[in-house]
Amino acid sequence: MKKYLIYLSSIIFNVTELLIVISIGGLLGLTFDKMIILVLLFAITRMVLKQAMHYKDWRRCLVMTSLFFLSLFVVAKADFLLALLLTIFEALILTGRGNIDDTFMWGGNKLNKEVFDWVKFNPNNEKLLKYEQDLKEHDKQKYIIFEYRFREFKSYSDISKLMDIETQRISEEIKVISHFIEYSIRLDC
Repeated sequence: MKKYLIYLSSIIFNVTELLIVISIGGLLGLTFDKMIILVLLFAITRMVLKQAMHYKDWRRCLVMTSLFFLSLFVVAKADFLLALLLTIFEALILTGRGNIDDTFMWGGNKLNKEVFDWVKFNPNNEKLLKYEQDLKEHDKQKYIIFEYRFREFKSYSDISKLMDIETQRISEEIKVISHFIEYSIRLDC
C-alpha cells in the first residue's frame, strides 16, 4: 500500500493538469471530442517515442502545459488537421529527438568555435600532433572525441550516438580539449 501512496501526488497533479487543459479548451469553445483527440494524440506520440522530457518543478510544468495546449486549441479552432500535425510535431520536439542545435548555427561556446576553426586550418601543427598523440596514449575517450570533432567534423549529437555518451558529457570533454589547445598550443605558436 505504501508504494502506491508515493504515486498519489503525481496522480493528483496529472488529473488536475488534465482538468485545467480541458477547461482551457472549453473556454475557447472547442468540442470535447477534439480536445480529447489532441490530448490523447500528444500522450500516445510521447509514449511511442519513449523519451518524454519533464520539468522538475510542478509549477513550471503546469504553466508550460497550459500554454502548450492553449496554442494547440487555438490552432484547432482554425484548422483541426493542422492542429493534429502540430501535436505530433510538438510531441516529437518535447522528447528531445527534435534537437536542431547542430543544424543551422554553431551550438557551442565561442572559445570552442575559435579552437575548432584553428585546428581545422592548422591540422599539421607540431604541438597539436604531439597533443593528439598524447591523448591517444593516455586518454582514449578524449582522443576519440577529439578525432570525431576536430578531424572528422562530427556534431555533438553524432558523437553522442557513436560513443553512446550523453551530449552534455561530450560538450564537457570538448570544452576541456578546447581549453588545453587554446592555452597550451595555440597561444604558444
